Amino acid sequence: MIKAQILKAIKEMPNIERLEVIEFALRLLREDMDKPEELSLKSAAEIMLTYYVEGSEITEFVDTCNEDFYEYHDYA
Repeated sequence: MIKAQILKAIKEMPNIERLEVIEFALRLLREDMDKPEELSLKSAAEIMLTYYVEGSEITEFVDTCNEDFYEYHDYA
């Protein structure tokens, strides 16, 4: 209900006032984006778990080269 009232009020505003509202909303979004997200170690581990299950992209990535690393040459 409040959302509908806000949208109605914005529609009735002159364009210059609409721009002020948009700039204010963008400033709030930027401030929220600048704040580091608090994440517990447990939550981070749960997010990353899918990357480490058997058959996932990370577990499929293996080095099949049998050469010793010290023999590696960067030809780039």
